[in-house]
Order: sequence, then C-alpha cells, then structure tokens
Amino acid sequence: MTKRAAIYDRFWHSQGGGERHSGMIAEVLSQDGVQVDLIGHTEVDKDELADHLGLDLSRCTLRVEPDRGDLHLAAVSEEYDLFVNGTYTSRLRPRARHAAYLCYFPTPFDADLSPWRRAATRNLGPLLRAHTGGVDYGVGWFPPEGGRLRQWAWTTEDAVLTLSPDAKARRIRMELGGPGMPEPRVLTIGDEQGHVLAEIEVGSQFTTHHLDFPASVRGTELHFRTETFSPGGDDRRRLGVAVSRMRLEGGHYGPRARVAQRFPWLMRDPRNLSFLEGYDTVMANSEYTRGYIQQLWKTEAELLFPPIQVQRLHPAPEREKAVITVGRFFSPGLGHAKRQLEMVQFFAEGIRSGVIPRDWRMYVLGGMEDSQQNYVDQVRAAGAGLPVEVIANVPRKLVEQLLSTSSVFWSATGYSEDEHKTPWANEHFGMTTVEAMAGGCVPVVIDRAGQKEIVRENVDGFRWTTPAQLLARTAEVAEDEHLRARLSAAATHRAQEYSEDAFADRWHDIVDKHRLLD
Repeated sequence: MTKRAAIYDRFWHSQGGGERHSGMIAEVLSQDGVQVDLIGHTEVDKDELADHLGLDLSRCTLRVEPDRGDLHLAAVSEEYDLFVNGTYTSRLRPRARHAAYLCYFPTPFDADLSPWRRAATRNLGPLLRAHTGGVDYGVGWFPPEGGRLRQWAWTTEDAVLTLSPDAKARRIRMELGGPGMPEPRVLTIGDEQGHVLAEIEVGSQFTTHHLDFPASVRGTELHFRTETFSPGGDDRRRLGVAVSRMRLEGGHYGPRARVAQRFPWLMRDPRNLSFLEGYDTVMANSEYTRGYIQQLWKTEAELLFPPIQVQRLHPAPEREKAVITVGRFFSPGLGHAKRQLEMVQFFAEGIRSGVIPRDWRMYVLGGMEDSQQNYVDQVRAAGAGLPVEVIANVPRKLVEQLLSTSSVFWSATGYSEDEHKTPWANEHFGMTTVEAMAGGCVPVVIDRAGQKEIVRENVDGFRWTTPAQLLARTAEVAEDEHLRARLSAAATHRAQEYSEDAFADRWHDIVDKHRLLD
C-alpha cells in the first residue's frame, strides 16, 4: 500500500527559504514513491510555487485547509503515515502514525513580550495558570493596555482562545470594545471545526456579551476573527477588537483567578513543551539551532541543513568589483532583520575613508513587503551619491547572475543584537551565504550563529565582529587578486557540501534511523 505523507507549512505563500526546506522534503518523498500532500491555509499556484522555489512538486498535491487551529490540524494529521511540520514556532501536536518537526529555531513563545513581562510570565505565571478556569490565551493577542480601572487585550485578525475539556456546557462573559477604533466592525467567533458560534458588532465603547459553547471531551479552540485597522503614527500594529474582563461564569474566583483574568499574557507558558511528544524526531537546520534545541527544549535533534541549488550558480571567470548582500528587507524590530541599512552605511564609510577602493560598488537585493517601503527608502538614502544599487523584489535570475559575477558577499544579520538574550535574531543557518559561495563570491560575514559553521576563517572566506574588521577584510580581498582567487575557489568547493543531493542523503538517513515510513 502506498504511504501517505503531509508537509505542513502555513507560510507556503511567502515562498521563502523555510518553504524551500519543507518543499525539498516533499520532493524527495514523492520521488521515493510516497503520496505527498502540501498542507497550507492559503490558495497558491503549485506550479508557480515550484518554479519560484526551484523544486519538482509535480507528484505532490496541494491541500488547503481552513485555518481552524491546531486541534483541527491534529485531526487532519491522523489521515497520514508521516506528518512533517515545517511551520516556524508551531505548537501543533499531530496524531499521525509518525511525525517529524522541522525546526528553524526554537524561539520561545513569549519572545514578543517586553523583558519585564517575560520575567513576570515565567515567575508569576506558574502560580496563576491553575486558576484560569480552563481558559488559555493562544496566538493572536497583543499585550494588555489600559489603566487601573480597566485593561484590555487587542486581537489580531485571528486570535485563539483554548478551553480545556469539560463534560458540561459553559458560558463565557466578556466585554468587547475598541478604544480609538475608527468605525464599528463585526467580530466572528468560531470553533476549530469552522462552526460560527457568534457574530457580534463591536464599537468603540465596551459592552458586555455572553457566549455559550457545548461540552467537549477534547477541549475547544475559539477563534476571534475580524478585520483589522492600524492606529497610525509610530504604532504599526494591525488591531482587531479589544477584549476586557473575560471569564467563565459560575464558580468562585479567588485573588489568583482575578489576576489571571485581568492579565491574560501571564498565562502563556513557554516551558510547556508537551507538543513535542507528538513527534518521532526534531530536525534542526544548523548546529547553532540544534544547540538551542538542546538548551531550550531539552531534547536532541537531527541535523538537516537546508538544500542549496548550487548547480544553478556558475562562477564567472571575470568578477565585477562589487560587494553584494541578499536578504528580505525588514527594519530592526520587525521580522528577521538583515541589517541592510547598517551595511550600506559601512560601505559608504569605507568608500569615503578610502579603505574600500573607489571603483568598487555595492548591490543590495531582497524581497520587500509593502509595509517595509519606508525602510527600503532609508537604505537607498544612505547610499545616495555612492555606487550603491538597492533593488527590492528582485527577479531570481538577476540574483543568481549577480551572485556569480560579484566578488564579495556581506552578511550582518544579528549585528548589535545580544546573542544571549535574543539568539533567534541571528542567522540560524545562512542559505544565501552558501548560494553566494557557490557563485564564487568570497564571503565576509558576521562572526555569529550559523555563519560560523559555513565560513572557515581564511580558508573559504572571513568573519568579522566589528565594522572596522568588515571593511579591513573586504579591502584585503579587493586589493589582493591571488587571495581573492584562492578564497573564491575554496568557497565554491565548500558550497557543494550543502547541495540538494547531500540533503537527500541526510533525509534518508533520518527516515531510516527513526523508521518514519515503517
């Protein structure tokens, strides 16, 4: 009987490096004769996805599931012999015969909280979680705001509330509103099966509402869905509705229960790793990630480096006198910031000071969402009047061309971050670094995280810790053609260790070791 496997990635539509990592597992499985479904929540063109990621997904089927939460997906997983979860920060606990978790980094689930709130969650949370009355705040909630008399928590477009199993029907009491909301909006509350339990028009003033829901032996996931708005100014959040004074009716509520209801963010439990019990193995994308999986999750992980299309990159014999950097545009504090602005500033300083020869230029390439247009404008402004070319949403063909003709590759992800406090802000692996090496670029990359595994100092590139070192190393490569040729050849050879064939071999070893298809 043909085996069935599912690869779950809720971000297929973003078509990023993580999606290529997940998708390559699907390609190899399908080539091995396994029936593979790509599970996501958004309609995407499978052929376009495959073309963009450089994958053969012709034997795979795209399965779009409504975004009804983890309980729904856990039920879906029961249909498969193997369920691979490649969704970043997912806490899904599958119920498939076998399952594997592809971890890009074990980012704590309270990482988006401020330091004092994170400390309160870890120290006070355990004292309160037993007094919540069976209500657990999941993803999609902003930290609370308000004053002494009233506090509220804003939802995003989809905020999740989990109710523990109970043999009785129950009722939730809550006050809904929207301070500063420009106009009323409809809040739809549904469960993980897609049943609509209530549709409530919410205005700016808080009003009391009650929600009845049936008994459930497996628990219930409630989804608060609504259109969002942006407050404007420096506040870039996308807000849904404000929820205040939520509690289960009935029973006695002591001081701890009242604190738990007033400060729902305290209920997050970053130490709750029970979801890992649903997986036969965890796979890390680098030694750096594997080390933090051991430290934060207290579990061992298999190493499965991302697959790099080294065969698509052909080093040009004549190299342009150019520095290149490639990565998505995110301003610091939003997303996985690649620090393009700082790199352009470093290059500008190098040119103006004469450290970098004046006949050198810089290419800054990357994907860009509309929300990051202001940041890209800042990057362009920093390079104004200099040989700096900033290209957003650049075609893949041009990226590969410039990686094959430029001389030096820069990476600064994690610059100015505290590696001990926010290790997730660093480059967990460095796929673009390997691509640049395959194209013959000499990597001069920050001496942090996954980059340290890829680039060997003065063997196939250089690593830096200060901007002065970055400029000095780049100047060495620029001025010494023999050094540049030696490092370029070594970098090209090193990149082959991360090829698609090497990936397939590592994947097959993991499957055999953990008997994932037995």
